[in-house]
Amino acid sequence: MTWISNRIDWGPDLLRGNDPHRAALLAGSIWHARSLLKLVSQPDLTVLIGYIGADAHAFGIRHLAHAIENRLIADPEKLAQQIERDGHACLGAWLHDRPVMERDRVLLRLPVGTAAENPQPEHVNASGRLFSLVVAHYETENPLI
Repeated sequence: MTWISNRIDWGPDLLRGNDPHRAALLAGSIWHARSLLKLVSQPDLTVLIGYIGADAHAFGIRHLAHAIENRLIADPEKLAQQIERDGHACLGAWLHDRPVMERDRVLLRLPVGTAAENPQPEHVNASGRLFSLVVAHYETENPLI
């Protein structure tokens, strides 16, 4: 069976083969972009970037106009946790209406128990808009030939 599965051309997945955890961090950084913009002390930025990465931090600020959350989070660890949680929930919501096989190809690359498994209505409402930005970003990083 391994021989057969290695020879099947599955084609690109919904995230173009990119890490779904990174996709969640990018979406979550947009969700919490207002907090990202307000977090300016060097020690706090260092802690936050250690959790989410510099690319997610910059991506969120770049897409501030699409931010969802109005409540500001000043603690960098709490902010990182919320970015991850809301990003995973948006990912799960975005995948919900996709074909099962395509959805599972992304979800199976996540650990069990993320918020992708139980998105809330607010994530459903925002997921399409946020993931259109994430997917567009991936297309600029690795354009299809």
